[in-house]
Amino acid sequence: MQVPSAPRDALWRQEARHLGRSGLTLAFNQLLQLAIPFVTTSMTGRLGVDALAAGSLVGSIGLLLFITALGVLQGLVPLVSMGIGAGDDAAATRAIRGGLFLAVMMGLGATAIMAGVPWCLARTGQDPALVVLAQRFIWGLLPGYLPGIIVVALRFFLIAANDLKWLNPIIIAGTAFNFACNLLLAGGASAIDGLMAIGLTIALTNWLMFGLLAIAMWHAPRIPKGLRDRRAGLAVREVLGIGIPVGAIFLSEASMFTASTMLMGYFGKVALGAHGIVVLWLNICLMIPIGISQAAMARISLLLGQRDVGAIRHAITVALIAGSAASIAVGVVLVTCSDTLVRLLLWSRSSGSEAVIETARGFFRFCAAVQLLSGLVIVMGSILRGLRDANSVLWRVMLGYWGVGLGGAVLFAFGLGFGGSGIWIGIALAFVFAVVRLAARFPGVLARLGRDARPEMCQRGSDSGQSSVHARP
Repeated sequence: MQVPSAPRDALWRQEARHLGRSGLTLAFNQLLQLAIPFVTTSMTGRLGVDALAAGSLVGSIGLLLFITALGVLQGLVPLVSMGIGAGDDAAATRAIRGGLFLAVMMGLGATAIMAGVPWCLARTGQDPALVVLAQRFIWGLLPGYLPGIIVVALRFFLIAANDLKWLNPIIIAGTAFNFACNLLLAGGASAIDGLMAIGLTIALTNWLMFGLLAIAMWHAPRIPKGLRDRRAGLAVREVLGIGIPVGAIFLSEASMFTASTMLMGYFGKVALGAHGIVVLWLNICLMIPIGISQAAMARISLLLGQRDVGAIRHAITVALIAGSAASIAVGVVLVTCSDTLVRLLLWSRSSGSEAVIETARGFFRFCAAVQLLSGLVIVMGSILRGLRDANSVLWRVMLGYWGVGLGGAVLFAFGLGFGGSGIWIGIALAFVFAVVRLAARFPGVLARLGRDARPEMCQRGSDSGQSSVHARP
């Protein structure tokens, strides 16, 4: 069916309303997902310092695996959204089946890798007592890695279909279940038994959310119903074509912050503690642009499937404005409320707290700039992925994290004598590099969209006698 293109004002309202609704929902969902790690950290802390150290060690390794899988599976969103937007159920079905296959493979791979972690720790000179605790924690976690990775894929399917109403209730139910099981199984237990109980609780929570998300996906009206048909095929190569660069970016960014933490250790416990607190708040703040970016990627992919170039341009502009405005507001809070934010995490510690607060105050100024730049990278990268572009740029950005970011951190911190602040300068430079590289890609992508649209628009104009029409399924 052919309809005249919507007036410019109507397009602005339409895209702003859509991003406001879906972006806020996903941003809140991202924040809710931090609740389970918070509960886990709190429960391991109750078991003692050794349990907390073992939990942190296992958690850091698991986080790298999870972040990599998360990046790879993001390739599902544009493929599924484009298929749905174009009314091509076969393409959407292939993407979903391919995504499920990859999720299962990565879940099994993560399980195998984590099963070997205690063996690796024992042969790298770690404290034997710490290795025993880590092993018990991993034994509890292992049954949950497969459903945990599949949960990521199911969540992306619902985002791609813009069926978001059950995402927040499901994560709230999972968090409540996790908290109750922790109190029931780990409360009052020894460190060894408590860690295994906490790991088992996470595994049970993953299975619960897997079941709830599968039910939500089964009843989602825009998800194709022929997923069990083997003749539909698997779009594995297409998903990996988008997902591998994204997964590499996520892994390289996480590695940069891990390396920055190791470098910060050379400047003493106060600097290291302050750095850890600031990085934690940075991760919390980035949940907002991540939510906006996921909504923007799904929306732009849907419009690309519909060949609605005018709406795509408006959606891109709205997403960039919303992401920038949110990050600026958050940056103001980070700078003006830095002392309060630090004290929220030091309420049970008195020794050395003032020194940590003073050091973190300086770091927060750099963190405010980093979260603005990182938020722009997240939104811009998702927009380009929604347009099926930016793979080559993303590889260059990944190299920028390691080269510009870590190289700058070493130069400013050690070579020029800026200390811990120099490490944050290096991190900021990495994101400046990333923003510039991604921004340079937009003119070419938008020009290509315009060229691709002109022949189609001219043909439709000659068919209908109007110069500006859009086809919609």
